[in-house]
Amino acid sequence: SVSILYCGSPILIFSIIFYLNTQMSGPDGFPVFNLYVRTGLKNMWYPCGSFKGDEKSAALAQNYVDDGLLASISKNQLDGGVAGSLFRDKERLEETVVRGYPQLRKERGSLEYGYKLSFPGLNKEQEKMNVVVIKKQEGWFDGIKNAFSGN
Repeated sequence: SVSILYCGSPILIFSIIFYLNTQMSGPDGFPVFNLYVRTGLKNMWYPCGSFKGDEKSAALAQNYVDDGLLASISKNQLDGGVAGSLFRDKERLEETVVRGYPQLRKERGSLEYGYKLSFPGLNKEQEKMNVVVIKKQEGWFDGIKNAFSGN
């Protein structure tokens, strides 16, 4: 059990809870995607939430961890999945971000997103920030094209 002392800053509390929740994958072994946002100045990443993957993302993450022949394809598919998920909820996500970080309000519409993957076995390089270009995933063909192109 963790006790949190309220210090008067909801952003500080959010950051502490975010930090505590992002230290491992979910108890069920599914990967956790910890989301961040930054302005075009690229000077600071702000935590803005996390979501847990499913069976498919767990298989992709495991292949990425194993660093085998298809690891880069798995990584590209993870990036594409995050980009597609963010695309579907981009307006609501940006509203939440600027409510939590009022200093980003002027950058609304031009924010950049990234994620850190939490999954057992990742090396230091794999734990680094992954910048994501938010775009709609059109279908199966786009998924295959993105898997091989790195987009």
